[in-house]
Amino acid sequence: MIAMNKIPKRFHVGGQDIEVFIVENIPCDKMGECTLWNGNISIAKTYKGYPQTQSSQNNTFYHELVHSILDTMGEYELSNNENFVCAFSGFLTEAIRSFEYEE
Repeated sequence: MIAMNKIPKRFHVGGQDIEVFIVENIPCDKMGECTLWNGNISIAKTYKGYPQTQSSQNNTFYHELVHSILDTMGEYELSNNENFVCAFSGFLTEAIRSFEYEE
């Protein structure tokens, strides 16, 4: 079973190494940020002064993962479309959480 309560420390996408950092907060009141050019995803512990729940941090990770995949594909218009990224990452998160495996 996939550990949905854990955010990976690093992963690979499109041949690039991506390192994930859990930080106290991100400037401009963001929940997460993907900077593909330096191989980083940051997930904020707090958003607008309030703590992010674990499930919110997980969802934020998948949101930033979608950005990293789209950017790697050169799909910058889609990556800059926050409505698309929010919807896609929400469906992705929901699908992964619902996976069932044979024992």
